[in-house]
Amino acid sequence: MHDFPADVEYSERGEGPVLLLLPGSFGTGSGWKTVTDRLARSYRIVTTSLLGYGATAERRPLGNSTMRQQTEVIDRILERIGEPAHVVGHSFGGLAALVHAIEGAVKPASLMLVEANPLGLLKTWGENDLYAMFGAMTRDYFAEFEAGRPDAARHVIDFYGGEGTFAAFPAKIRDYVVKTTPANIRDWSSGTTFEHPRSAYQQIAVSTLVVRGGDGHPAMMRIAEILAEFIPHARLQTVAGGSHFLPATHPTELARLLDIHVETGIA
Repeated sequence: MHDFPADVEYSERGEGPVLLLLPGSFGTGSGWKTVTDRLARSYRIVTTSLLGYGATAERRPLGNSTMRQQTEVIDRILERIGEPAHVVGHSFGGLAALVHAIEGAVKPASLMLVEANPLGLLKTWGENDLYAMFGAMTRDYFAEFEAGRPDAARHVIDFYGGEGTFAAFPAKIRDYVVKTTPANIRDWSSGTTFEHPRSAYQQIAVSTLVVRGGDGHPAMMRIAEILAEFIPHARLQTVAGGSHFLPATHPTELARLLDIHVETGIA
């Protein structure tokens, strides 16, 4: 047992089966509130922020970031929880949950992957045109970041949410995105190198619910299909009218799916 790091955000409430919710890039644990408010009477709910966001310190060197740095933090959180937890991850948090399920020391009770983005999966499965869409976006994004353009991350937000999504964000959210862009650069540099073989996904032995938005990006739609097909105990759910940012836009539906998933192992 390790001491829990003081610089990792940890918040919990409620009693019952444990849910650990991992936000995506640019997100914090509070971003799950509209989902967890619908579940707090039935579950012990633990939220956190990933490295470089919220109250969780950045510990990944720029240019030398790995997913292991992220999964080690998840292991520490699960150790602190002290009992099996159903791990829920959105976007990059979904990738972190997926990598942890494969490589982590403390295995989850189940997984719920919401718009998870293991981009390397597209490459492994030969979806080269879809993989190239991410490459084109990140080239522009990284170039503008290196050139010092403050709103370089709009490329990411608009890629997932559609043109104009970043501009439509409230000023407070846009400012936070700008502030945490260096953390997101680390997310991309660590996440894009995760290219495990098909056999790695088949090692995931827990019930897994894969959730995608019905109006999501084609690459994300395909990623969800592949995950649901190759993780042995996985099912796919599509949220009609939803896109990438489902915890914000469809909290009631996510809470419903999560409740059914935990209670029955199906959705």
